[in-house]
Amino acid sequence: MSTLEDAVNDAPRAPKFLGQIFGKIVVENVLPLKEVGRLIHEGGEEPGSLREVGLAADIIGSVLEMVRSEKGESILKETCAACNLRLEDFRPPDPLRSR
Repeated sequence: MSTLEDAVNDAPRAPKFLGQIFGKIVVENVLPLKEVGRLIHEGGEEPGSLREVGLAADIIGSVLEMVRSEKGESILKETCAACNLRLEDFRPPDPLRSR
């Protein structure tokens, strides 16, 4: 997570792949979505820098896509509601920067 900002230069799809890994972790009940969301929100070279550069939104979007594809829309909604996940918390200050 701390080197993702640099990795994106060489591997532009890294946030999507990382999100898929985190999504699988959530689907397999290794970590709850709330904890994965916290890791993403606080991640980066500096705490919270993934959010600042727009990568946090990309990662959490990929996580949610994975959960939806594996478990379905209703489980995704229940999971998000149960952990009080707010998507606004992952948006960068300038929403146009997120992919």
